[in-house]
Amino acid sequence: MATLDQLRSALIELDEVVTLQTTRDLLAQDGPTEMSILATCQQALKVVGERYERQEYYISALIMAGELFREVLELVHPLEQGHFSEGTAGTVVLGTVAKDIHDIGKDLFAGALMGFGFKVIDLGVDVPPERFLEEVRRSRPEIVGLSGLIMAALDSMKETVALLRSHETELGYRPVLVIGGAIMDGRVCEFVGADSWSTDAIEGVRICQQLLERSTVESTPQ
Repeated sequence: MATLDQLRSALIELDEVVTLQTTRDLLAQDGPTEMSILATCQQALKVVGERYERQEYYISALIMAGELFREVLELVHPLEQGHFSEGTAGTVVLGTVAKDIHDIGKDLFAGALMGFGFKVIDLGVDVPPERFLEEVRRSRPEIVGLSGLIMAALDSMKETVALLRSHETELGYRPVLVIGGAIMDGRVCEFVGADSWSTDAIEGVRICQQLLERSTVESTPQ
């Protein structure tokens, strides 16, 4: 019987065959949930990142680990035209902002959101502010997630937030704006003008749930 520990070890060791077969076996069993599979992958990717920082792994290992996670994500939530799941928790427009092409963290967050019932519209990487606005007009999501891993992304996030906020009257509502990435903290969130921030995919989902609940309460007539 496959276990989450086996999945974690296989991903850490970058064993594609075992990682994918273990994922298939876990999905066929009654025990592990999709969310636990994704959380295990996140733990494994963190270990891969730590090994890279200790120079035990090269950059190629980070890339391979990210590709393996995407393959696992395909098994857990088959992708269709950039729209993930048809969950009832809410809709999130997600993308890595302009001047940044990192996507492992974004993909982890997308998987975590889907595990909690959100519908995710992934715009990809190097997404300009205008593209975020265009998608918000089209799909009217409750939440917009802006991902970034490098310093150059901060100005792009600030521009994106400013553009979305300046069109709230036209949109007729105020989407919740959340930023994510390893370099995010409270000061960055304040600089960017977002509603909240996170450096962890699972924590990010919890934040989105809380912000969505708060937004719903505030918009409910008293």
